[in-house]
Amino acid sequence: MINYSIVMRMNPQKKDDPKKAYACAQSSRTMNINQFAEHIATHGCVYSRADIAAILTMAVDCMRENLLNGVLIKLGDLGDFSAAIRSTGAESAAEFKTDTHIVAVTVNWTPGERFSNLLADATFNAVPSRKVARLVLKAIKSGDASVDLTTPDGGEEERPGEL
Repeated sequence: MINYSIVMRMNPQKKDDPKKAYACAQSSRTMNINQFAEHIATHGCVYSRADIAAILTMAVDCMRENLLNGVLIKLGDLGDFSAAIRSTGAESAAEFKTDTHIVAVTVNWTPGERFSNLLADATFNAVPSRKVARLVLKAIKSGDASVDLTTPDGGEEERPGEL
């Protein structure tokens, strides 16, 4: 089940338009590589949690090595992974310098078929936004019996993954 909250966001191309309500996924918990390996092991796998964690760790190391060597990695249903470069513009190709114009190397993930659209198999559960949850928790800690959710607090917008 995917927890979500409703957040009000403006259209960055049309800043004068009124904000609209959007769904924002809310993670219910975090799973590290060892917990993920343990979860895999509970699915009738012949390998132990330690074996799976070692394989996942080696996969990350090998993917990183290959991405840095310009290799496109295709992992079937998991998807394709490739290196992406973020750079600032130079006035001309002759003036472009990798050490000053390239600012980041990141990873692009193109989902495989099983990850391309999870909507058909998803179920949803509405939860308070992180902003509302923070206000309620603050009120509980200070002993307040009510929370005013109508007062804007600087126009804060929810961002996925933000606590």
